[in-house]
Amino acid sequence: MYPIGQFSRKTGVSIRTLRYYDEMNLLKPSYISETGRRFYENEDIITLQKITGLKSLGFSLKDIQQLMRQSQWDIADSLEYQKEKLLRKLVGIKKSIELLEYTISLAQSNQVIEPEMFIALIQNNLNMESQQRWLKGYLPNEIVDESYDVSNGHNVHYDAHLINILNQLKIAYKNQFTDIEVHTILEELFSQVPQLFNWLLTEPKLMDIQLDRMLFSSPFRKQEEEWLIEKIENMLKEYKTK
Repeated sequence: MYPIGQFSRKTGVSIRTLRYYDEMNLLKPSYISETGRRFYENEDIITLQKITGLKSLGFSLKDIQQLMRQSQWDIADSLEYQKEKLLRKLVGIKKSIELLEYTISLAQSNQVIEPEMFIALIQNNLNMESQQRWLKGYLPNEIVDESYDVSNGHNVHYDAHLINILNQLKIAYKNQFTDIEVHTILEELFSQVPQLFNWLLTEPKLMDIQLDRMLFSSPFRKQEEEWLIEKIENMLKEYKTK
């Protein structure tokens, strides 16, 4: 018999995990002393190998529990399901790597980024497709497509420039820039998507649309947003009088 510490060293499975398997009735010790010490036998190594083998195939501990109760395994369908599940995970991992590469490049091009700004950009990149579908319920398809065509594919140059513009707006709010100074920054912002600005001129009610906060992450605090909306509305009024 092996005390739990020796069994842990022999199998490479931590004592904490062995105790957890005991609690889940996956792998019970062969013997427990009066003082509560756990002891294992060679047969327990075989049981543990079954558990670790199934775990390596992506089976959850709950699934393993069910399989371990069966004397014979007919698991072709289960294996196929696990394969599909792992393939989906692989796709997710590849997307995560792409997003990491993008954020690394973005961080390198903007050494200092406010946390709100950085998280907003990441979240908006993750929700890009859902955002497009949502916006097409309010805006013409061509305007939405134009807005996203430039930034699709994690365009670091575009997003770095956008961060710079948004940072300028935050500075403008903090230092209470004049309307003329703010409008200059806003003109640079809307120059990225000129069709959107033209549409706002003809449909000012679009400014009243409440964006879905689960889909659209804002880099601005509430007071900054209110200030920004006011400045955009003032800018639109000015352009209409020209």
